[in-house]
Amino acid sequence: MTYGALAVASRRRVLEVLREAGTPQDATALAQATGLHPNTVRFHLKVLIDAGYVAQTSAHRSGRGRPQAVYTSVTPATGEGGYALLAEMLAGQLDEADGAALAQRAGRRWLRHAAPTAPAGPVAQAGVTLDEAAARAVALFTELGFDPVRTPHDGAARIELHACPFLDVARRHPDVVCGVHLGLLRGTVDGLSPQAFDAELHPFVRPGVCAAEIRAAR
Repeated sequence: MTYGALAVASRRRVLEVLREAGTPQDATALAQATGLHPNTVRFHLKVLIDAGYVAQTSAHRSGRGRPQAVYTSVTPATGEGGYALLAEMLAGQLDEADGAALAQRAGRRWLRHAAPTAPAGPVAQAGVTLDEAAARAVALFTELGFDPVRTPHDGAARIELHACPFLDVARRHPDVVCGVHLGLLRGTVDGLSPQAFDAELHPFVRPGVCAAEIRAAR
């Protein structure tokens, strides 16, 4: 897992600017757009390139000099065909058992094995804020391709998920597919600070949009 690369707010901002630009950008333009120092931008770009979110190419100059390095965001491709069929088969089988509970446990287990040293790893932190927990959840869902957007919400950190990679299967088996995602969400916030937060996932609050909510535990 590489979603630790997105746990830094300024790094996410660099990626957001690249995605919004729609055309290759150089480090100077990114620094101006984000308000960061060019050297900071270059450091963030290297991390994003290593994590697979950004590609570097060269733009030819009109005059003399070396080609200029420019950067574009990379959108991970979502698998179809055999993977979609496999997801459908497994979700259908789980639906016949205690699907939601099994799915949550599967999400937590996968998170532990896939990222034992990532932000949702076993080392808990004291004094974690709700904003920090939300930032880690946004990083997780960004890595998984959900196009998460933090939205204002009274008393909670609300994250809308606009691009579920398993949308078709989730419509037919919401308890299973959304249960896995809930397990990932709860595993992330519990890994930061056990029992400090309550996390819920609300499927299809609008057509094609789900919402994750994180609150301080009462």
